[in-house]
Amino acid sequence: MNPVFTRRTLMLGAGISALLPLSACGSNSGAKDAAQGLASALTNLDVNGQRFVDTLASDAQASLQNIVRNMAGASVEVTAGDVTKGDNKDARTVPLHWAWTVDSSQQKWEYDTTATLNKIEDAWQTVWQQTLVHSDLTHTSGLQLVTDAPTRGEILGAHDSKIVALRPVVRVGLDKTQLSDEEQQSKSARALAELVDVDADAYENTVKNAGDQQFVEAIVLREEAFKELDRAKLDAIDGVHTAEDSLPLAPSAGFAPDILGSVGDASEEDVKNSDGTISAGQQVGRGGLQGRFQDQLGGTYGYAVNIVNLETDGSPGYKLSTPQEVKAVDGKPMTITLDADLQQKAVDLLAGQTSPSAIVALRVSTGEIITAANGEASEGFSTALLAQYAPGSTFKVPTSLALLRKNFTPESTVNCSESVTVDGQTFKNASTYPADALGEQPLSVAVAQSCNTAFINERDTVSQEDLQNAAKSLGVEMSVDLGIDAFMGTVPATDSEVTHAASLIGQGDVLVSPLAMAVVAASAAKGEIVKPVLVKDAGLEEAKPAGDSVTADEAKQLQKLMRGVVEDGGLKPLQELTPNVAYGKTGTAEYGNDNPPKTHSWVIAVHQDIAMALVVEDGDFGSITGAPIALEYLKAASA
Repeated sequence: MNPVFTRRTLMLGAGISALLPLSACGSNSGAKDAAQGLASALTNLDVNGQRFVDTLASDAQASLQNIVRNMAGASVEVTAGDVTKGDNKDARTVPLHWAWTVDSSQQKWEYDTTATLNKIEDAWQTVWQQTLVHSDLTHTSGLQLVTDAPTRGEILGAHDSKIVALRPVVRVGLDKTQLSDEEQQSKSARALAELVDVDADAYENTVKNAGDQQFVEAIVLREEAFKELDRAKLDAIDGVHTAEDSLPLAPSAGFAPDILGSVGDASEEDVKNSDGTISAGQQVGRGGLQGRFQDQLGGTYGYAVNIVNLETDGSPGYKLSTPQEVKAVDGKPMTITLDADLQQKAVDLLAGQTSPSAIVALRVSTGEIITAANGEASEGFSTALLAQYAPGSTFKVPTSLALLRKNFTPESTVNCSESVTVDGQTFKNASTYPADALGEQPLSVAVAQSCNTAFINERDTVSQEDLQNAAKSLGVEMSVDLGIDAFMGTVPATDSEVTHAASLIGQGDVLVSPLAMAVVAASAAKGEIVKPVLVKDAGLEEAKPAGDSVTADEAKQLQKLMRGVVEDGGLKPLQELTPNVAYGKTGTAEYGNDNPPKTHSWVIAVHQDIAMALVVEDGDFGSITGAPIALEYLKAASA
């Protein structure tokens, strides 16, 4: 008959369930049944129900438990081979095949041993000896599993700079062995939680449910953040304990958490959802590139099984031999396009913003994203790549392209009226719009001074479909796989008359991300759609534009229009750049129901090989809030 075996991960100290006793049959088939029963019992690491020659089952179980007590993190399946006759008619031998599975690596350690069965009083009984578990064991030795953790692959940036690498941290928590009662544990837990700014109720509950000998971690702090703690308050908390460690981290906490993701110890949920590929104690990537490329960055865990001398308490002593060893395979590094210095510069420039904000910049020549930074008020959300904002007047670049395709030129005349009413909705220019730029004006002036009415007055010239196609020609709605999620904008193909009018000036139903607008600026600079790239050599699918590309001739005219914004419009501060060749567009997009409405502040700009987009969710005019920040960023990028 074919036995059915079960696997059970080794859980030392767990309750032991009895198995069926060995068959009392005196025939060879009885010996086979006994061997199969023994194999099943060893698979469950529970031999209490077995019969042994001159040995109590409880003593055999204690010996087995002692041998494997240091194999936590592994499970075993034991199978019995064919039974053969021994030295006499009442003796049999049976080969046992041991197949251990190490949870941390899902790799197997397999070997064979031999068991001896004797028939005593018409029942086949096992001769218990340590070599039944492994041939090299003695009565004073046991097995020890040691995990070999791989080194996680680094994330490198432009110029091979180390973006994510091992950096020092301090683990802060409570040592419950130093806390005598629940009242003191609760008091210390809440005091520590308040000091390090974690949820006090949750941490108090975690401490309460932890083992009496456990260190209960409250937070892991970067070394520099730990030094900023009030040490007097920390030291005054009973039971507080700190431990130095290192973790794969970016240069600073706000560097690019949305892009990079994080690395931490596997949670119960991670283990449960991993289909056996992750075990407790392992480090795993979560979110961003760390999560997407876990297999590449994480490497493969290895292990060693040692035969060790056992101390009187069963703990491992000195190593006798290593019958099995599998070396860990370190994770492979990956290279991304972020420029570490410019990314940090952008983070610093946005530090004073009290609403979500972002800077995205890429190289016009290659599409490499060199900056994708979010302000602190974004609170971890990727404003740079995922925000969906109305672009305001920065969208007059795609609208201008639509007009150029209707045979307009920068010198063509447009009507910049004081206001225009569309189906009962009145549109006006900004309150700061110069009076001498009203009336019949060249398109170049309408762009430089950002005349809303001039573009809305051409609503019959440029259809909503024309506008959508022009936006697509500059990269909007492109399909991209950056290794992380990104929103490349949306422009509806049809709209009501009022909403179409609003769309022409970047309002209505037009939505974009800073990344999408940086691509618009880059495409206008290059004369073809620039495809953004974040991860190098990752085998990701190349970006797919949603429409036909802008042409080189169209781009030259767009550049001339955008240059006027630097010479005569809201981006005059960019004249400080050397060489003085920058061009771009400011934008202010109204949102919400406040009166006056709140506004998104936008800038897109190009200087030499850098195209950038900047947004502040709740800002002033783009020329006021955005232009100074754009200038400082482009100065750094040009240095």
